[in-house]
Amino acid sequence: MNWLSRLAGRFPRLVIARRNVSRAKVRSALAAAAILIGVVAIGTIGAGGAAFKQSQLDRVQSQGATNVFVSPGPDKAEDSFDREDLLAIEETVGPAGVVATKEQSMEFVERAGRRESVSVTYLDDPRVQYEIGAGEFPTNWRERAVVSDEFAAEHGIRPGDRLKLVASSGDGANATETERAYRVVAVLEPTESFGVSEVFLPIEEAENRRYEQVRVTTESVERAESVAVALRERFNGRKDRLLVFELTSLVRLFKSIVNGINVFLVGLGGISLLVAGVSITNTMLMAVIKRREEIGVLRSVGYRRRDIVEILLAEAALLGAIGAGGGLVVALAATMVANAVFLGDPLAFSPAAVGYLVGAVAFGVGTSLVAGAYPAWRAANERPVEALRG
Repeated sequence: MNWLSRLAGRFPRLVIARRNVSRAKVRSALAAAAILIGVVAIGTIGAGGAAFKQSQLDRVQSQGATNVFVSPGPDKAEDSFDREDLLAIEETVGPAGVVATKEQSMEFVERAGRRESVSVTYLDDPRVQYEIGAGEFPTNWRERAVVSDEFAAEHGIRPGDRLKLVASSGDGANATETERAYRVVAVLEPTESFGVSEVFLPIEEAENRRYEQVRVTTESVERAESVAVALRERFNGRKDRLLVFELTSLVRLFKSIVNGINVFLVGLGGISLLVAGVSITNTMLMAVIKRREEIGVLRSVGYRRRDIVEILLAEAALLGAIGAGGGLVVALAATMVANAVFLGDPLAFSPAAVGYLVGAVAFGVGTSLVAGAYPAWRAANERPVEALRG
């Protein structure tokens, strides 16, 4: 009991507020429950929405949103890139992964002699863009091939198998076909990136070793935007020598849509807190009416108006803190479930998610204080004599 006495001596208003709250247990519990529901709604919707947005952004980025694709523009002298062009692009983009490729459609000759059209990409090293799933990538891979996981699974191809490809050139009567066999040295890991070719061949196999497209791989959407701007500023002054394409505009659109939906849903959750504020106002008004004589006694023994206001605001804040604390626990549990579902880690709280949770608690306590302001003002401004009369 000594610690209660010391607490009462240091924070008498808080002790009085706690006693008053415990008197009307049912009304106080209902008011705190209303705050709890509002905090859960705001915190769970906001933090869960942040987890969903992050999961979708990670997925979009894994599918190439952090890449910049560069092709020859209409004002370029040639419709392809050479080594000098590639060096100029590398100098412009700085520390980023630059992969020059040339794509071509060929025919894959199956064991039964049936042909099937396949997409082929010529490049220096596929490991710059993809992970090797099976086999080993040699230092020199002339007359070797790497295939995608999907292509390998569809045709039952494994490292060490032979792959026959037929390339066509010319038109009409002048059309010729060239058949070449390649040994498959590796199969790529499954990937969610879009536009992945089925077969990869060394760039030395391409005619004149010229490139049709350059892919700049960056670590973030923001970096991809800056790379695209730098390329346009250097090469597309008066003439469009390059066609620069990046997916960052789609990412920005996605962010704005998800943020708009999240704000709308959080706003709906905020309405429940406003309802909770009305409940607390009613609870505090009822408390003031029932304790008129007690308030009159406090005023008559020397308590100032300010003291009465502080006691009643402490009651409102206590109700808000109880409700917000309980709501935070429930919102944290719900957010951990959302993190586990969307991000694969229940503890993967982003700064945005933490901001929503903290904001929900602050909004809950703030709503309680605002709701208790009018009852506190009304009680403090009542004349002690009239309050003592009941």
